[in-house]
Amino acid sequence: MSKTDQRATQNYWVKPLTFATPFLYGESLTSWLVRAALRHGCSPLTFTYYYWPKYRIWTYDVDKGFDHIDEQISSDIATLAGHNIDTFDNQILIDFLDDTSVKSDNKNPLLWTAPLSKRNRYSRLGYPFCPDCMSDDKETYLKLQWRFTWSVCCTKHKTFLQVDCGYCNQPYQPQLLSPEQQFINRCHSCLYKIDKAISDITPSAALDEFQLLADQAFLSKQGIVLGQVVSMAQWFEYLLFLINLVRRGLHNPNYMFGKLLTVLEIDTSALSLPKTALRFDYLPIEERALLLECAYYLLQVDGDEWIKACLALNITQNSFQWSKYTVIPKAFSEVYDQLHRVPTRQHKAQSEDIQPTSPKAVMTAWNRLKRKMQMRESYDKHRED
Repeated sequence: MSKTDQRATQNYWVKPLTFATPFLYGESLTSWLVRAALRHGCSPLTFTYYYWPKYRIWTYDVDKGFDHIDEQISSDIATLAGHNIDTFDNQILIDFLDDTSVKSDNKNPLLWTAPLSKRNRYSRLGYPFCPDCMSDDKETYLKLQWRFTWSVCCTKHKTFLQVDCGYCNQPYQPQLLSPEQQFINRCHSCLYKIDKAISDITPSAALDEFQLLADQAFLSKQGIVLGQVVSMAQWFEYLLFLINLVRRGLHNPNYMFGKLLTVLEIDTSALSLPKTALRFDYLPIEERALLLECAYYLLQVDGDEWIKACLALNITQNSFQWSKYTVIPKAFSEVYDQLHRVPTRQHKAQSEDIQPTSPKAVMTAWNRLKRKMQMRESYDKHRED
């Protein structure tokens, strides 16, 4: 273990913790703060307030790091854990964004990151975890990798991740634990150990293979697209493009991209569009898993197959511009550049007559409302407890 650089902290009174709580490889900041607090017999709220009384630490997404709040906090945590500050800089969500060159701000959720939807200390969406990994009290910790939305299953135990307690179905909230629970693998609501799986469905072999492939791209900072080695940023950009293409195909299976998926031998007969039509990162794990499995099959399609299928269906460059926000991945350019481009047409202004909303749009809005109601229900229950 590397020694802490005592010059890294301006708070000279901050010393290594009495009961050593090492920062584990791959562990999230949330996990370490909660474990350190419980090990010292206090709540996570008391622990953070003692060291940083000026900030309401748990109202933020702790896993993002603290540079946007106060850089001194990271230095203090390094001292408390007895680690070099570089350890923490490499294990925060912002570090992933730096590698992918994605711009972010403090108000909006990060790309490829499962949002927690904070309301004060309460997270209206549970923290992702593997129930099998939560079985051992002393060895349990939360992995930062579980916060990424391409992570839908545990490669060690071949089980799906989940965000709710298997006993009371309340969102898992490690930051709300009290010292009586002692370990991080407890539900703050029912106090049971969160080792019960909600579903007995196991990930498919293809999904497990995808998970290993995505994790490898994340750890090695590079991946393979259309037979070429590309940066991690380009690999994940291409992955998101494929996910959106699948969603377009599911929107209208009998139209262009629906037919393209069929030609590329992607079976979508058992799939349907996400009920809420939200951004990929906001979708529940089970819906993300289905989209990722289809995207995994598309990752194996080579450039010649893409070009042949697109030409057969008369798909042009314009076809891939399905919205004004669409970005054609650089890694897909060898296919895209081979397609014909149709001159942009000028569309006449639509009639101002009021048009009825489609049934599909109404159901999407209704499912979003139900999602909000469920989140509100959980929050109200939390306030009553």
